Amino acid sequence: MKGNNNVLGGLEMISPLKEKRFFSELSIYDLSQKTGIDPAKISLIERGYKTPRKDEKKKIAKVLGCKVTDIFPENEGPKNE
Repeated sequence: MKGNNNVLGGLEMISPLKEKRFFSELSIYDLSQKTGIDPAKISLIERGYKTPRKDEKKKIAKVLGCKVTDIFPENEGPKNE
């Protein structure tokens, strides 16, 4: 499986960003419209292929109503494949 979504015991691990977006009832397109970040980039960020810039992290967290550290753990970077 590609990206940062791991499979553990047959269950796919969902990124904190994707989980928060889901429970906020926002699509990638909705989040894109509210942050000004390209939807393709948001998808890549959720799957662990891109790391957002500091300003993008802040925009996303603000829209989702959470702290940056809630959705972007400090020790994770882009997945190399």
